[in-house]
Amino acid sequence: MTRDLMASDHPGWAAVVAETVPGASVRGVCRIGGGMAAETFAIETTDGSVVVKRFRRRRHNAVRFEWERLRFAQRIDAPVPRPLALDTEGRWLDMPALAMTRLPGYLNLRPQDVDGWLQQLAYALVAIHATDTTGAEGPLLRPSWVRTWRPPKLRQPSPLTGRTVAAIQRHLPGVSWQPVLIHGDFHPGNTLWSRGQLTGIADWCESRLGPASCELATSRVDMALLLGPAAADRLTHHYAAIAGAEPADLPVFDLILGLDALRKMTRVLRGYRQQGVIVNPEQFTDRATVFLHHALAELGAS
Repeated sequence: MTRDLMASDHPGWAAVVAETVPGASVRGVCRIGGGMAAETFAIETTDGSVVVKRFRRRRHNAVRFEWERLRFAQRIDAPVPRPLALDTEGRWLDMPALAMTRLPGYLNLRPQDVDGWLQQLAYALVAIHATDTTGAEGPLLRPSWVRTWRPPKLRQPSPLTGRTVAAIQRHLPGVSWQPVLIHGDFHPGNTLWSRGQLTGIADWCESRLGPASCELATSRVDMALLLGPAAADRLTHHYAAIAGAEPADLPVFDLILGLDALRKMTRVLRGYRQQGVIVNPEQFTDRATVFLHHALAELGAS
């Protein structure tokens, strides 16, 4: 297709609406984000909104896997987009795509009530992890990179990162891998809020079965980097109070995810800026350092 993809009269948008909101017409189209592998758009119609995720390459498995994961996520007791239509052949927009409902709300990375915000995130995590996984198959059973962790190549290794790698190597073989449903990338940038209430959890492309502690560590790292280490501990406090127990082996996963964030600092900082949050490199490094020291201390390896 040679016509401007962002133009509301592009025939692809009408094709999406015809399959997802029969009888409606396109009012407008806007870009609402997207990662390296896909672009995400919102179509405003005469009968509500539809979100379309268009994959940049003809990766039929990627779009199909995300579709299957999103369908499975419908059993979660939390606000999740509903899948509407799948196009693996690129009929709509010349590339594989899927359409889903648009959840209400907006990003909220600077909450006024930080503790209430953390508590709602904890409730959502517990709800995801408590989901019945009967019948999970296909992409949901694919192991995450954490399961096959190897010491990363670091541009600027330090005594701290050396102790971190050594501690992970010592403790990782003994961790529990008891599987639950996990989102796979649960951080504040994938949540929506309205009037202080959590209204949506987006981006299910990495969901799978895995250890709850790994998912909690993913969120803890983001809390520590965005708001400071105390926020990470409050998230854990709320999670444990709601779930009735803190996930096992959390310090080990803290080290893995904290080290990964430090290694990807440039990319992480760019993502924060795209979401309207500025964290300078010095503050990022300081917070990541405190986070890793804390996890090492928990393991008696500081």
